[in-house]
Amino acid sequence: MSSPARDAQKETLHEYSGTSSESRSLLFRLLLPATGGSAVALLEITAIGTPCLLQSAGTIPAVLHEAAAGRIILAANQEQGGSSVFSCPFPENCSLIGLALPNRSVEGKAPQFLIALCPSGKSFSPTARCSLQDVAAQLASETAGHPGKSALPAREESLRVLHQFMEKTAKLSRRAVFSLIHLNLDHLSLINERYGWDTADLILAEMIRRLKAVLPEGCFLSSIGGGHFMVLTPPGTTAVTTRSLVNAILRISSTPVSLDMGAIPFSISAGWSVYPQDAEDANQLILAARAALTEANRTGGGHERRASAELTNAYAITSNLEQDLLKAVGDDALFLKWMPIVDTASQKIVGHEALLRWNRPGHGEVAPNLFIRYAEEVGMIEALDSWSLRNACLAALRWPTPLRVCVNVSPVWLVNERLAPLVDTVLTETGLPPGRLQIELSECRPFGPSDIAFRELSRVRALGVRLAIDDFGAGYSSLERLRIYPLDQIKLDRAFVQYLGEDMRADEIMYAILSLARSLNITCCAKGVETEHQMALLDANGCEEVQGYLLGAPVRDSHVPHLAQI
Repeated sequence: MSSPARDAQKETLHEYSGTSSESRSLLFRLLLPATGGSAVALLEITAIGTPCLLQSAGTIPAVLHEAAAGRIILAANQEQGGSSVFSCPFPENCSLIGLALPNRSVEGKAPQFLIALCPSGKSFSPTARCSLQDVAAQLASETAGHPGKSALPAREESLRVLHQFMEKTAKLSRRAVFSLIHLNLDHLSLINERYGWDTADLILAEMIRRLKAVLPEGCFLSSIGGGHFMVLTPPGTTAVTTRSLVNAILRISSTPVSLDMGAIPFSISAGWSVYPQDAEDANQLILAARAALTEANRTGGGHERRASAELTNAYAITSNLEQDLLKAVGDDALFLKWMPIVDTASQKIVGHEALLRWNRPGHGEVAPNLFIRYAEEVGMIEALDSWSLRNACLAALRWPTPLRVCVNVSPVWLVNERLAPLVDTVLTETGLPPGRLQIELSECRPFGPSDIAFRELSRVRALGVRLAIDDFGAGYSSLERLRIYPLDQIKLDRAFVQYLGEDMRADEIMYAILSLARSLNITCCAKGVETEHQMALLDANGCEEVQGYLLGAPVRDSHVPHLAQI
């Protein structure tokens, strides 16, 4: 019974090793540590018995070039029957294992052998014979009439087979599905920088070899460039089976790649989508798997994610996001919303938090966590922070009452040691009194080296500006940051507030944080207050300030009702 995968693989050489010397060199450099020997070689034995070396890796003894060596190899192969791995003693205190290449040891052709040598006193690895057989099969396929083919089917071939799979699935039962798995070698650029391109190629080659070993019959494997690969499961494969396969693929990286320089660890990430459940056409199926892979990569690598409508939509929104964001900053298309901050004792508004928003043309208002996270990833966050800080300070000058204005900035400014100059410049340009400004840094982001962060925060505070840690309790090393940095306020994450009065452990944690803040002479502001009961508990336990939908939802600057109440 034919399958699209099998048919495509008949037309395309589905092997890493092509006919180029570069590809074959990589293959032999991988084979050498796999055998545990001192040398591996592909050689051809002439009619007079002299070995002619075609490819090698390791230290080749001079005797291997002599006719006596050729006669030893031929005799050992003949004694074994010519169809399996043979072994024999070899001159210069070596042992040899070898295998005749299929399709070469026939009449009219000089026989070719793949051999491995090991010095006396040492032994080949347990997998040496299997490794020789695998590589011999790949080398034999090179000579079987596939010149010029690439290592794996490429992008164009992948699309053709994908359409074949979709057509075949449509002819099966209504519930029949197949999956597209998008894989990538994690941190490829880091591997290139640390070990070099050659080593990265060796790791990719070994990754491909291991992939082929775990893929079931009927799967289609292709390379789509940059350390990325596509796997198509056979039509009729369920989502449950695909998940099991994906987990098996991730496990192939549990053993490091053994190279001359030593063992190098690696990991794989995977995103996968199911046809037709996750998408009903080829482009959308590819997009869904790519979106799932992007989400898997956010966790640091070595993870898998299945596609969902939410992930796909979020990924689609980020397409061309960088260009649109740059245009939004240049065209002044961003805007601020304001969240009131209320003093629990007086029940009066004492400040407003500036919340950056963006109404993207053709998409509507984009979720702030989405475009801000993207801006951090592509290095645009400084442009957004600068815009927010400058416009928030200008807006605060128009308020009838000199309330505090709170602005969030990314901790990336600390690492670059540019936060203090930015704040100083904005205060000078706008004329806002420093005491009215509070800079807030989210605890969910790393601050970089603590000595650099402390130095930069101290400079900001020396300007007369207040400092606060936002999302306290939801991120990195909270207590350590309280000890090190010159803070005026901590803003308690809404995750603590929402369970107040319902979860005794949440109550105790909140009370402990408030007590700790008082002892350090740091004020507290609780975020996400939505009920009178939460408000009462916070007030009774000494939380100085609160904000949340109970007190006022974020609104545009052009119509801030909170200010009229002051």
